[in-house]
Amino acid sequence: MALSFSTALKNYIVNKALVEAMAGTCGTGGTASISIYSGSQPANGDAGTSGTLLCTITGIGWGTSTGATSGTAALASSTGYEGTASTSGTAGWARFETVKTDYAGNAATFRIDGNVGTSSTCTFVINAVSITNGGIVSLLTAPISMA
Repeated sequence: MALSFSTALKNYIVNKALVEAMAGTCGTGGTASISIYSGSQPANGDAGTSGTLLCTITGIGWGTSTGATSGTAALASSTGYEGTASTSGTAGWARFETVKTDYAGNAATFRIDGNVGTSSTCTFVINAVSITNGGIVSLLTAPISMA
């Protein structure tokens, strides 16, 4: 038999272990940042980065996951979050990252990697994949989910 979680447990894991660890809280203000890179995504979140850093968006937060969304938390801001591009290029992947300083008494860097693009099927949806130095990059959606 396959492992199956109740909705309440999925919501708890997303809210406490993911959202609060990544953003510091459930709500509009957060401590997570997303860095958008050109090129191919690394094998996993522990691997170094690949490609060129195009833009970093800071202060990202998520709303609380509830039974209606069954273990999925959406961005806290319905209009998304914005950053200014530092380099021109084509977005290929993105990394959410935060440093958690109270994790078992030691600092830990938590990361979530995923593809980035303008399609709703992308992990991280941004306003445009063609990024211009000095232009505004908007993170529109980035749900954190536990299926």
